[in-house]
Amino acid sequence: MKWSLALGALSLSIAFSAAQAATPESTPAEKVEALTKDIEATKQKLADVEVKQRQVLSGLYEINKKIKKTVTERGSLSQQRELLEVNIKNLTEKVDELEAKAKVQRAQLAERLKAIYKLGGQPLARFILNADSSVSLDRNLKILGIVAQRDLELIKGYRHDVQDLQSKRKAIAQRLENLKAVEAGITTQEQKLVAEQSLKNKLLSGIRKSKMFAENKISDLKTKSAQYNIDDAGVFDTLFKASFLDSKGELPRPLAGVVTQKFGLMKGKDHPYTLTSKGIFISAAKGSPVKSVFEGKVSYVGELPGFGNTVIVDHGDHYYSVYSHAEEIKVTAGEEITQAQVVATTGDASADNPSGLYFEIRHFSEPYDPQQWMKGL
Repeated sequence: MKWSLALGALSLSIAFSAAQAATPESTPAEKVEALTKDIEATKQKLADVEVKQRQVLSGLYEINKKIKKTVTERGSLSQQRELLEVNIKNLTEKVDELEAKAKVQRAQLAERLKAIYKLGGQPLARFILNADSSVSLDRNLKILGIVAQRDLELIKGYRHDVQDLQSKRKAIAQRLENLKAVEAGITTQEQKLVAEQSLKNKLLSGIRKSKMFAENKISDLKTKSAQYNIDDAGVFDTLFKASFLDSKGELPRPLAGVVTQKFGLMKGKDHPYTLTSKGIFISAAKGSPVKSVFEGKVSYVGELPGFGNTVIVDHGDHYYSVYSHAEEIKVTAGEEITQAQVVATTGDASADNPSGLYFEIRHFSEPYDPQQWMKGL
């Protein structure tokens, strides 16, 4: 909401400044001064819009990462849920099978007891007592006891197994309910992230429209400046000169050589890990001249761990170019340099660092793929 108000204020401010850029009563000198201020103000607003755009894009990047994570988690939970459902189904089938066996066993025991009951009285006594010795009597009693005890033990075993399986099924069912709750929470979180993503995309669209409006305004002011017949045309040349961003895709190569390491993910030579390269490496012979890809001010000269001698050039609007693995440095910190000015030379090749240049382009601290900015690279 704050950015929407800021963008609205930006549009009104640009329109208002356009109306006030020059009045019919102004002198030529006053008109030039007003136009110059209008140009500077519009360029500053354009730079502010760039910063807001970068912040929104950074937010979108983080949201996309979170959405990807939630989708992965939801997929994993879905697989776990399906596995638990299969386990519950298998346990239910085993419980039904054991209960069926226990039912059959109880029926068999009932039949035996019924038969014994029918035998009752003298026949049963005759069976038990029809023994020619105490040994036979004991045997007959044991036979009846063993049969009945066996049936009872089987029924008890089935009942115990059923209770055990039902307990496991209940525990798995509880896990399944908990899993469903977590899955529902992740789905809700994903929906919120998607809504936030949509909101930021709308905001980004508004920022881009404001950026286009400001760029068109600068183009109109440039056309208007050509109508003024003034001696110092260099004033407008300075105001309208291309920025680092305007030169994207047209920047010259910092070094004549071959790109042997590209921007982005790369696999290590001596290990299975995947690493991220925030720049490119251009292989070239020792002593090859390294040139600045754009005019600017040298903000750093020195040695960085793992990168050797390094030069960092500030090109304005928070854009920087980085030149590492240099041998002889040709510039000093704080020095204003021009495009294609030699800032260093490449050093000796070694086992870890072949001869050449490690080169980066950054906006604030965010690295960009240099090959998208260079012409013919």
